[in-house]
Amino acid sequence: MGRIGWIDEFKGFVLLLVCLYHVEQSFSYAQMGTLHLSALRMSAFFFISGMLFSTRRFPDFKSYFVHKSKVLLFPYIMLSLLFLALDPVIYNFDLFPKAPRMTIMNIRPEIASVWDYLYWNLAKIFVAGKSSIGSGPLWFVFTLYSVSLIFYGVQKVTGRIKAPRAATIIIAIASLAGGWLLYKNHIRLPLGIERDLTVLFFFACGWLSKEPIRNTLCGKGKKSIPWSLVVATSITAFILYAAFEIPDPNFSIMNNNLGKSLPIFVASSFFGIACLVTAFVAADKLPNKAPIRIVKGILRNISRNALVILAVHWYILLVMRLLFRAEINQPGIAYLSTLIVTAGVIIAIPLFRCKLYKLLGKEKVSIRESLSIKN
Repeated sequence: MGRIGWIDEFKGFVLLLVCLYHVEQSFSYAQMGTLHLSALRMSAFFFISGMLFSTRRFPDFKSYFVHKSKVLLFPYIMLSLLFLALDPVIYNFDLFPKAPRMTIMNIRPEIASVWDYLYWNLAKIFVAGKSSIGSGPLWFVFTLYSVSLIFYGVQKVTGRIKAPRAATIIIAIASLAGGWLLYKNHIRLPLGIERDLTVLFFFACGWLSKEPIRNTLCGKGKKSIPWSLVVATSITAFILYAAFEIPDPNFSIMNNNLGKSLPIFVASSFFGIACLVTAFVAADKLPNKAPIRIVKGILRNISRNALVILAVHWYILLVMRLLFRAEINQPGIAYLSTLIVTAGVIIAIPLFRCKLYKLLGKEKVSIRESLSIKN
């Protein structure tokens, strides 16, 4: 099957929000309001990943495991190690005080040398499942890998009973409850199992929503919803998201820090997801003319090059924080960091897709194809 355009655009937009949030994290004077989107970014991404879950091409768990290991686990490990090797702190340990702090399973390690720094970065990659400091956002790749394998098992179990969807709903709710309880009790487990439980809920909800979204929002005929109603639903969902969302700088799916209220977390996440889904379904029905075609093309390119963009944008920000933070983090000037990151990513995409493609578990493509924004 071909790629689904609005889903690629949805994923690209969420990844763009992630990158902009990291710019804000790195430079306080570059404020773009992305803190208010914390409750929907990663939950929306795992929701849409659940919608795409399919085992039709894989007759058994072994073939599915091998495929997911090739396209997710292998790139996670190789890119984590690559950007660890490129980390400026390794070559100038005096920069360490400026580096992001590490917390590994509730342990805040005492790091007194480069060897300590290397050791705990490796622990971060292989024990905590949170990637190295130099490629921090790749934690989501490992989490997507873990949750995909877990959900494969859920499907096999629920497929043997009379009401598989009802059983999936029960498992999803129980999983969220488990993730919340681990969060409230400050429990961190190896390989990020606590965040897997939280994420599995949104992944399962995405899978459960696949048919209703396809038949009503995206479908044609009597069962489909009119375009105007889709737009109205998106606006309403956005208003409700704004009403429920409570900005919290400590909120983090990566660390399974979920805020003070489970109902608020779930409600804000779902209204945010509903807003994005309906907005991109509505946009998909618009005439495919410039500038809409250009924006869609850029978002699809971001989605296709997600692994490169996630790792490279963070590494560029890390280097700027370590070497030029005082100069860049100034009123007005801080926003230039977005241009620097954009330029660096554009250069990196063809480098990885044409030369280092094996690290991504992908096929080699031409420079033109790697940067293409054609639909």
